[in-house]
Amino acid sequence: MGFSGDLDDLPLQDVLYLLSTRHRSGRLTLRTTMNEFVLLFDRGRVASVVTDDDSLRIGRLLVEQGYVSEAQLEQALALQDVTDRTTRIGDVLVTLGFVTRQQIGQAVAGQFEASLFRVLLYPNGTLEFEPEESIKVDPFVQDTSVELMILNAVRMADEWLASNTPNEAIELEDVPFNPALFDRMGEIEKSVLLAILNGVHTSHELSKTTGIPAPDLRAALMSLTAASLISRQEIEDDATDDLPTHPGPRALAI
Repeated sequence: MGFSGDLDDLPLQDVLYLLSTRHRSGRLTLRTTMNEFVLLFDRGRVASVVTDDDSLRIGRLLVEQGYVSEAQLEQALALQDVTDRTTRIGDVLVTLGFVTRQQIGQAVAGQFEASLFRVLLYPNGTLEFEPEESIKVDPFVQDTSVELMILNAVRMADEWLASNTPNEAIELEDVPFNPALFDRMGEIEKSVLLAILNGVHTSHELSKTTGIPAPDLRAALMSLTAASLISRQEIEDDATDDLPTHPGPRALAI
């Protein structure tokens, strides 16, 4: 039996914990305003990770982690193009002797954690789980620990939110509405302004409501402030209720 819902109602770490402890097999699709991630599970263990984010692809992660050079990755991609494009880039890199299977496994674990981290930053995303019995396990992830990766991702998200998103009180300035100014705004500025007009009063609430990445949200707030449409004041005693929380496992019928 599958299920779907909003991450505000079904915290990601709870869902992953239950899939793991109940040994479920299937496809978990996570969607945010920015990306889509698919986690395949085989009897409760992560079988593979699929992402539409180029920065989280295995070849790119191997370069960033120092396992291979740009030249080695380009060589592997060229070989993949002229042989069999269905062959995974990790297998090509191992065949060429540029990396070991253990190093690929570490990169895959990093990919999984980074995917969870990004989803945890935007808790107003959605998830959908579809049971599947015949899931092909990626040999590179056979020794990964779901529990450890969940803990790491939650820790990273908590630290990032605490250090990078100071909470600010936001108020609309008492100025006449200017249709021409609104039309010149970018889509992000419009989304932020409309959320504020609908009663959102802090930057953390804006982050949760809109799902806009923190750098883009800060830029939009600065733009609206410069246009004298809003005023902002940092909240000294941070309102923890505005931050994404990570409650313990709750009852979930799956």
